[in-house]
Amino acid sequence: MNDAHCRVLLIEDNPGDAELMSKALLAADPPFEVFAADSLSSGLDAVHDNGFDVVLTDLSLPDSQGLDTVRQLRRHAQHLPMIVLTSLSSNKTALQALDAGAQDYLVKDHVSAETLQRSIRYAIQRRKNIEMRELIGQLQSNEALLEKKNMRLETLYKTAHRFVDNVSHEFRTPLTVIKEYVSLMREGVVGELDDEQKRMLDVVCDRADDLNNMVDDMLDISKLEAGMLSVWRKNCRVEEIVQHVRPNLEKKSTIKEVELIVEIPDNLPEIYCDEEKAGRTIVNLTTNALKFCGQPGKVRLWATLNEEEGEVVIGVTDNGPGISSENLEAIFKRFKQLGENPRGSTKGFGLGLNIAKELVDLNLGMIHVESEIGQGSTFSFTLPIAEPLLVVRRYVDKIKHMLDGINSVMMVEASIADSSTSWGAEAVHVFLNQQLRHTDLIIRNEVRRWLIILAMRETDLPKFFDRLEKAWREANQNRPDGQLPFIHKAPFGSWRFEDDQSELIRLIEDAMPEKEKVVLYA
Repeated sequence: MNDAHCRVLLIEDNPGDAELMSKALLAADPPFEVFAADSLSSGLDAVHDNGFDVVLTDLSLPDSQGLDTVRQLRRHAQHLPMIVLTSLSSNKTALQALDAGAQDYLVKDHVSAETLQRSIRYAIQRRKNIEMRELIGQLQSNEALLEKKNMRLETLYKTAHRFVDNVSHEFRTPLTVIKEYVSLMREGVVGELDDEQKRMLDVVCDRADDLNNMVDDMLDISKLEAGMLSVWRKNCRVEEIVQHVRPNLEKKSTIKEVELIVEIPDNLPEIYCDEEKAGRTIVNLTTNALKFCGQPGKVRLWATLNEEEGEVVIGVTDNGPGISSENLEAIFKRFKQLGENPRGSTKGFGLGLNIAKELVDLNLGMIHVESEIGQGSTFSFTLPIAEPLLVVRRYVDKIKHMLDGINSVMMVEASIADSSTSWGAEAVHVFLNQQLRHTDLIIRNEVRRWLIILAMRETDLPKFFDRLEKAWREANQNRPDGQLPFIHKAPFGSWRFEDDQSELIRLIEDAMPEKEKVVLYA
């Protein structure tokens, strides 16, 4: 506290003593600001109405005597530094006053202006020290309590994850049995069926597929939050991804009596993504559209090239009731379902659109929704074209918002000997992809050379090398089809998120000896 702003409350009923003390404080350099009160009650009123830094009080006042003065002041001004100023020279009384909450005890006949000023400064500082120690103690107590609660939450979190994983896996067996027996019955293995029986069995099989998709969603959410969901991005063709999921979607549309129109051009460029996750996204969006389309239902699955942004857009359009503008923001939130299911389909957990968004993020794309009440809805998502530098830019834009406490990427060059067989190169490519997290990226710029981009601190790079080496040795222990070639690994550079992306692109280009021949091999 700067003395120029130090406000002192002086409680003294003797006018002569009050004047002497006030002059001593006003004569200080810089002067103290003094407010005088001649009784305890007037002093307490002043404490409530003004912001004082310290109080000087006599023990003998018209309305209070002895240590009771200190106790009442402390009770009404708990954190205000207090100095007892009295004519009584008694060590016993002094100690009792300090025990009652005073910071100092001064005898009027022995105090000088300098002593008084110094005592005030020390009293204020001592009180600050006490408050600081109390605050530190409270913070330490709160920290211990918070740590205890965090440990409890972590235990509950792990328990919930194990429960979800166990339940999801336990669902697999009965679902598989149900589907197999329904398929046998549907094919007439146990006897001829009429059309209505076939229709009913088709509905059972469709509902079993819905449950199976829910299990997949639950497992993926669990793995994603645990950081264990693997991603294998590579060159893919949209037509092949759609053709893989199309039979199941057409079967669902037939059961629900919805017209499904598929419009996928055959001249789209290759995209760079995890094809299984792209297919899951298409299934989730189309299944959702089949549930909520109109009567009669019509759903269109389409794709188009956005050349300007270097991406392919895949969309699903329905003729359903549409979504209000206030619900568009909430539609992708987990466990969020809007309205009733008009077609009576199996009610889910509200994970379909949420996991679709997560899968699109993993594939370095964006998901969008356009809807108008009474005019249907269009859900679409983007996937980057398979051009290395474009993919790197998408990757950096994505991960900088996904990571907590990590603000850089490390680059590692991996290679195998030129004499290695093409089979060995493909096996190494598979192996490297299996070792990476969803926040990492791998570019295969030659048949036997890779550039790995890792979202991690430089100090964590040795751990990655150790983990890769250990995994390589374990993989070679039981490989009936031949040993993996030795993988040469070397740091290639680093880049911080706040730096210009052109520096990162330059590093990537330096790793590509023949830029015109660079491809992201499947």
